[in-house]
Amino acid sequence: MKIHYYMVCSRFEALIASHLEPEAFGTYMAVGTKKLASGHVAFFEIDPGFPALTDHFPVDDIDTRCVPHEDGSPKRSKYISVYRVMEFLPLPVYGSLYLTTPDGRVLRLDQSPYDEGAEAPGINLYQELCPLIPMVLSTQGPAAFARAITDPRNPVHAPRIFFADLKIDRDERGKLAGWLPYTDPLHLEDLIHELEHGDQSGKATKTVSRTPRTRGFLRVIRRGFYLGDQTGVKCYRFPTREEMEIHHSKWWHSASAQ
Repeated sequence: MKIHYYMVCSRFEALIASHLEPEAFGTYMAVGTKKLASGHVAFFEIDPGFPALTDHFPVDDIDTRCVPHEDGSPKRSKYISVYRVMEFLPLPVYGSLYLTTPDGRVLRLDQSPYDEGAEAPGINLYQELCPLIPMVLSTQGPAAFARAITDPRNPVHAPRIFFADLKIDRDERGKLAGWLPYTDPLHLEDLIHELEHGDQSGKATKTVSRTPRTRGFLRVIRRGFYLGDQTGVKCYRFPTREEMEIHHSKWWHSASAQ
């Protein structure tokens, strides 16, 4: 059986070998195991040639460790690493991104073209997903934000960052739309005001929350997901509401109910 490699990057990070195809693996991770609490699961398919770019992960004997069960059924998951995985997987090996709802429905997002020069100025709301988890506001576009947070010249930085771009719809008074599921809208509005009008710190980024929130998360994705470091950025565009209703209605209704 063919061995696939997946990197789980929601609530924890892990590199996993599996005989399952991506959609079956996503369903298994969401509903076929009791190891995860209820919630969304996000994972990347990893290029099986990744060992040529890094010798950090012990996979030389994976053919003897990831074997079918005695009854011939596929090995669903063989954990290779559960610590500092994203740090040691270089950007080129990340393939499609998969988003799984708690009831096991899977959406595939392929890498999309990304033009940093087309970024419009303004305030962005990012939910960091791996290896960091805070929600932050930033005046920087996705590529600039990824470069800044992975810049080794900064005292506090990460080697690589995966994050989502979230909606911050506001009315003419600057108030957040009532349908947005953010826990402290007044705090968020205050931070937006500080970034728009400047403050003494001169910071381009403000921390909104240090703890992740998964409820309602997929309903507020704006442009999509980004994975970046000092070498570049990969963009995974999120479908529009119309595209969801036409092409991914079952997944969308499941995701919207959470």
